[in-house]
Amino acid sequence: MVASPLAPPARFAWRLDDDGVSSRLEFGDGLAEIDGVLVRGTAWLDPTGWAPEDHAYMQAEMLAATLAWLAGLQCPVVNRPSAALWYRDRASLLTWRRALRRCGLTTPEQVVTNDPAAARAFGRRLEGAGLAGAVYSPLTSDANYLVATPAAWQSLTDLQERAPVCVSEPHGATLPACVVGGRVVWDDGATPETLALEARLIRLASSTGLDFLEVVTAPLRSGPGVVMVEPMPVLEHFTPAARSRILDALADLLVPVGAGTEAIR
Repeated sequence: MVASPLAPPARFAWRLDDDGVSSRLEFGDGLAEIDGVLVRGTAWLDPTGWAPEDHAYMQAEMLAATLAWLAGLQCPVVNRPSAALWYRDRASLLTWRRALRRCGLTTPEQVVTNDPAAARAFGRRLEGAGLAGAVYSPLTSDANYLVATPAAWQSLTDLQERAPVCVSEPHGATLPACVVGGRVVWDDGATPETLALEARLIRLASSTGLDFLEVVTAPLRSGPGVVMVEPMPVLEHFTPAARSRILDALADLLVPVGAGTEAIR
């Protein structure tokens, strides 16, 4: 496991010419023979010894170089990222909404507004449907806050004086799913209605070019839907049994059975 494979003491060369892309990576003990890569996060450069402005510049260069390296590798790369995902870590559900809808997946009803009256009217409509209130979600993170009391609505109004806010319908208990290698691994508790989402979840992973994707589902007013998408899945979100199945599927992606080597179990 390497936090930043191109950082010193590694020596790296990347070449783009008429024949395509080639790269060479050496660690302290010589040329790195790479059989497969699992992308678990973005590149990171230790800020120790750097002035803040220089570190920001070098961090951007490190991200760009690592993205180019991953794009050009000929070996299996699980979650070879697009630029949109590479530079937009932990995007909010609002960012994923269009892709989810294209795949036939339901998302919570949401309103983005800086008008307190519009937000409050949305909340009253949800309360009229029997829900506890509305959920405030910052546009720059995946945090959520229930807005259900007069004091909470006043706090939301104060925020709206500075910027628009996103409010959405509350949802029921969450259930994570992991799409890996064209199959869906569920935690315990998946209902027939939730299992019926599998083909659409696989379509979502395929449309984003990711073969390892975490999706959190939950009951909504209109049925089961998606409330979070995580392009860098967190195995700790799953039970040990589900985690074992996910690791088996990852091993099959990195070391395909029939390629001269048995998949690691």
